[in-house]
Amino acid sequence: MKTKRKLKGMTLMEVVVSLAVYAVIGLLIAEIMTLVNATMKATNQLNRRLSYEAKFADNFLYNDGVDPGGFDHTGVHVTLSDSGGHFNLTSPGMVFTTNTKSMENPEHNLIINPNTNYRFLVFTRSGSTVQTTIPVFYVHLNLGTSLSSNPITKIIVEGEGVPNFGGTYEIGRVDGPLYSKQILTDFNAMAHHPGRDVSNASFDVKDTTEIEHDLQNLESITSGEIVTIPVPAADAQGHAILPPADPNDPDAEHAQVKGHLVVKIYRTIADQTGKEYNWYTRKDWETISIGYPNPNDPLVDGHGFPAAATLTLDFVLSAENPNTGVRSFFPGVTYVWNPNLDPTNPDYLVVEESVAAN
Repeated sequence: MKTKRKLKGMTLMEVVVSLAVYAVIGLLIAEIMTLVNATMKATNQLNRRLSYEAKFADNFLYNDGVDPGGFDHTGVHVTLSDSGGHFNLTSPGMVFTTNTKSMENPEHNLIINPNTNYRFLVFTRSGSTVQTTIPVFYVHLNLGTSLSSNPITKIIVEGEGVPNFGGTYEIGRVDGPLYSKQILTDFNAMAHHPGRDVSNASFDVKDTTEIEHDLQNLESITSGEIVTIPVPAADAQGHAILPPADPNDPDAEHAQVKGHLVVKIYRTIADQTGKEYNWYTRKDWETISIGYPNPNDPLVDGHGFPAAATLTLDFVLSAENPNTGVRSFFPGVTYVWNPNLDPTNPDYLVVEESVAAN
């Protein structure tokens, strides 16, 4: 017995709809691929353009050797200043726009904007009311936490300031002899305080490079500034101290000019039993010095009595900008000592940011 099967085909309408759907999908795929292709071309072109221009922009070259007139450029003026009056710089300059004219093919239109180029600034520095030499560099030592008890009774400042230059000026002066060691005490307090052996007040002074200075009201300091140390930053002719030339090191003249000082601060110290000792009492320093037999120990004074705190102050008088080659001079630096903190704490001695005078 034969069975009849009916096969149903697509109607004309269904065929038309299917063709339309396939056409839309094909058109969409074509558009996507066209966009991807255009993006790839634009990216490759931009990479080639920037790769070509980079050597000019990175090296501040103003001409690619193709256009006799050089790169397009416009003038600019930039003024830098601060409210404290430390500097006021007006720098005229030029904005250069590199180009890829030698790479362009007039037969093919650029896919990206032809003005997409590297730009770079070149400034000609000129100063207004700017010092190029700082005659004196001031090292300020301030208290960050209050000294409500156990006052400072003596300070010893040691160091050459700027290496190989001879020392620092006497506290309170900006000229005259230079000293590699200054012993600061309050003469009035030494003379009128009961129990103090005034005859031992100057036992640290040994030669002409050392001096004892009367720092009035030293023992009444509980906050704010402790001492300001003037460091010479210019030679006798008024010329700035610069790095010494070294025929074996051509980069020596571009180095920073650094300084170094050690400040020893003396206060009453106590042993494990609570007994107190002072540097100005003969019996005390004779007893304490037994534990410090080395007279060259950096912690002690001339009679072997240790400082309550020894602060190392390293600073920079001038530094050269590696990008411009221009040397900046600093007027001073401020250190903040927090005696109530552990000496291993990073905030025990904090250096504040310095602003260049030019």
